[in-house]
Amino acid sequence: MKDLPVALSLLVATGCAAAGPPAGSTAPTPSSAPLTSVVGPAGTLSVDDGGRGGLPILFVHGNGSNKSQWSEQLSHFRATRRALALDLHGMGKSAAASNGDDSVDAFAADVAAVADAAKLTRFVLVGHSFGGAVVCAYAGRFPERVAGLVFADVAGDLSATPPERVEGLRRSLAAANYAQFTDAWFGTILANATDATRTTVMASLHATPREVFTNAALALYSFHLDEALSRYPGPKVSIASYLADNPVAIHKTVPGIPVRVISGASHWLMMDKPDEFDRDLEDFLAGLHP
Repeated sequence: MKDLPVALSLLVATGCAAAGPPAGSTAPTPSSAPLTSVVGPAGTLSVDDGGRGGLPILFVHGNGSNKSQWSEQLSHFRATRRALALDLHGMGKSAAASNGDDSVDAFAADVAAVADAAKLTRFVLVGHSFGGAVVCAYAGRFPERVAGLVFADVAGDLSATPPERVEGLRRSLAAANYAQFTDAWFGTILANATDATRTTVMASLHATPREVFTNAALALYSFHLDEALSRYPGPKVSIASYLADNPVAIHKTVPGIPVRVISGASHWLMMDKPDEFDRDLEDFLAGLHP
């Protein structure tokens, strides 16, 4: 149990595998009316869509979170381009998976459903924490549609974690321990958070069904991030805060990923210091081919 908090801080920030749009989907064409919901592979997904022009951005939140945590980015980037965020299934306002599949691939299929419904031909994917694994999964399967990958405080491949540590996590996430354990875990990675960030993040955690959160957290340990990411050769950047100097951060474990560090922020860097995060993301976008 002593080593568990280290593994946990990695859990919240990871990244990669594969999933994709429904079979037979065709090349998208520009969309018209903003989306508010999409029929996903296993239920209805809630979407926040707006803005026009430019290279679109699709934001993906972490485990136990929701699309509202990207509200500052959505507002900022919609001045120049289309920007979307979704609630992954079982989180926020999206329905839980009717088939009970909370694997990384299943969450990546949510992204695929939204990208297809929004008719995004080529777009940038931004993933925070667990969302880093999800965007990697999509990009590894459909690299030709992804113009760039942005990892917001994401860890590298956790699949080699010793089984006894994963089992310890499983026990800690059992019903009898879950509330106390997850509150303590999130309390740690919320170090340096603003009061507003802390309140919003904890409310979202408490609103997420234990089964969904637990399944997603454990799924990271059977997910081969490095393999998935190797199938995406395009531009990447890590914007890091809590994990900036951690040896398991994705920019430490995957050669060639540049890093931008935001100091004095919690794991939810895009909420604590939105201006800095947006500036770093703007710089990345400026170097991409539309």
